[in-house]
Amino acid sequence: MCGIAGAFWLGGQAPGSRPSVERMISALHHRGPDSDGWSRSDFAEVAFKRLAIIDLSTGDQPLANEDGTIECFLNGEIYNYASLREELLSRGHVLRTSSDTEVLPHLYEELGEGMFERLRGMFLVCVVDHRRRSILLARDQLGVKQLYYARTPGSVVFASELKGVLASGAIDPEVDDASLVSYLSLLYTPEPHTLVQGVAKLPPGCLLRLTPDGVEESRYYELTTKGSPLEISTEEAADRIVDLLAESVGLQLHADVPVGISLSGGIDSSAIACLATLTESRADLTALTISWPDTPPEEVSFSRRLCGELGMAQEILEPELGNIEDELPLLAWMSDEPVADPATYSQFRVAEAAGQRVKVLLGGAGGDELFGGYGHYVLPRKKAAYASLPGALQRRLRRVTVPRWIDEDAADALLEYSRSRRLWHRRSTTHLAREEERMLGAAIPGSRAPGANADRLFDAYGHEDPLNQQLLADLRSYLPEQLLPMLDRATMAASIEGRVPFVDVPLVEFCASLSSRTKLGWPHARKRLLKRAISKWVPKEILSGRKSGMPSHFPTFMARNPDTIRRVLLGPDAYARTVLPSDWLEARLRSPDEMVRSFPVLYALVIFEIWHRLFVVERVYDRPSMQLAELFRLPHAVSLRD
Repeated sequence: MCGIAGAFWLGGQAPGSRPSVERMISALHHRGPDSDGWSRSDFAEVAFKRLAIIDLSTGDQPLANEDGTIECFLNGEIYNYASLREELLSRGHVLRTSSDTEVLPHLYEELGEGMFERLRGMFLVCVVDHRRRSILLARDQLGVKQLYYARTPGSVVFASELKGVLASGAIDPEVDDASLVSYLSLLYTPEPHTLVQGVAKLPPGCLLRLTPDGVEESRYYELTTKGSPLEISTEEAADRIVDLLAESVGLQLHADVPVGISLSGGIDSSAIACLATLTESRADLTALTISWPDTPPEEVSFSRRLCGELGMAQEILEPELGNIEDELPLLAWMSDEPVADPATYSQFRVAEAAGQRVKVLLGGAGGDELFGGYGHYVLPRKKAAYASLPGALQRRLRRVTVPRWIDEDAADALLEYSRSRRLWHRRSTTHLAREEERMLGAAIPGSRAPGANADRLFDAYGHEDPLNQQLLADLRSYLPEQLLPMLDRATMAASIEGRVPFVDVPLVEFCASLSSRTKLGWPHARKRLLKRAISKWVPKEILSGRKSGMPSHFPTFMARNPDTIRRVLLGPDAYARTVLPSDWLEARLRSPDEMVRSFPVLYALVIFEIWHRLFVVERVYDRPSMQLAELFRLPHAVSLRD
């Protein structure tokens, strides 16, 4: 993991008025405290912050080809670099280090833009081509790494995080109101947009070309499913899953620093731990299990038993529960775009605690999207019974009464469930009701529809069965737009590298090719195939147990500090109250109970207001030191520790 920031001159801009790449890379110091790197020319300037993981002594960047005409920077890891290195050596290239980055300039000489199809890893790559006076930027196929960029009258500025772009001074940051409804409904802003006017995200599997002729974006990779879904036996599919996941884990265990596995006691992390012990023997490989005050005791005991059976060292970490008031500005700064996942605080605490022992941490992100782990993939019993009724009977029942456990949105979605899960998926993955989205969209002219990207993905995979459409939509939207950025920001804020073995192209492509019946059986059982794959190593209690997930302490904080939340969101300088309908906002803040019921949306609003104060008003891009009360001139809130 590292940080990249740079600027490409489009011409007609005097050197004295150019964006400050020094300020940009300073804002990304947390991403790479080990060393700096620079490439300076008369057409561009690129800076780099390195977190040293592979080739600690000679791996500083940029790394170049033999004559120095091609320089490359890498944020992330190329897991198949060893085989690529051997191939390049056999073709006569001279490589002076053992760094994964050094294969890039030579591969570019051989294949040009076609090189990225050969890379297996998580990456943001920056190629500086001095011969063509151009820059080529590429994001990995599945979107583990991110890139933000903005075009100004005289330049293009780009960085690994949004704060790096804003720190350039090249743009005057203003909120893109058209993205606000999507952000509140999804807790992130769908690509290619951000919450800042003029700043875009490069989608996964895409290239950004910066040349003397202009700026161009194109796609080099698309996750496609061809022909009929693959119907094979559960045993055959499970064996193939073991092979592919073991290969991915083995590649991702490689590092010249201590490596740990985030072991929660759940299915995904247990699978990674099992296959790690099968594929690699490292004396420093340790399972790190977080025990919060409210962590169910069985999760810790399950993980302890698994480590005992695998012969893997384990440490139980008990991070202190901090003061949310003190840390909300840090969380808003960390969330960057922002991405308002309430689990960010817990993820950061995990990374911070792990950082005392390891520098690389493997986690289970992606397992739910590949193997059907989320609740919205399988209907609860009552809703399944309602959905099975003939449409005419459902409509007749609705004229009389709608059951208390089915809201209007759910009733509409269940009516078409047997034909399409599009409405059900939208209803299950958004935090605003459809009527709220319409009302807020009407109040903010030009608002983008929160479901536009999901609709596009459902259309793209229209040939798939309904459940596979859901899985693929989440794999290409929710995973790279919310979960992976949250993991990246939380681990980078703690200056460690997070790796995700489930998000590996060969494994993802195989899982995408399978029919939903092969993956989940019938009736659908969540993670059925993954459980079968690891059943010979994992105790039955873990396979059948329920995982509680990352805790969120924000609802408790709101319930104990309702006045603090109201002052942040309704204060005279609050941005949201200038664009959102006051009656809607005040209804969300009517009572502590209502605030807790609305906590995902209110958390998103609070993070947005702090983010706006830091990034737009105060223009603070370095790690903030102020507390919430100082930032908003508030009385101190009640601590969760009090």
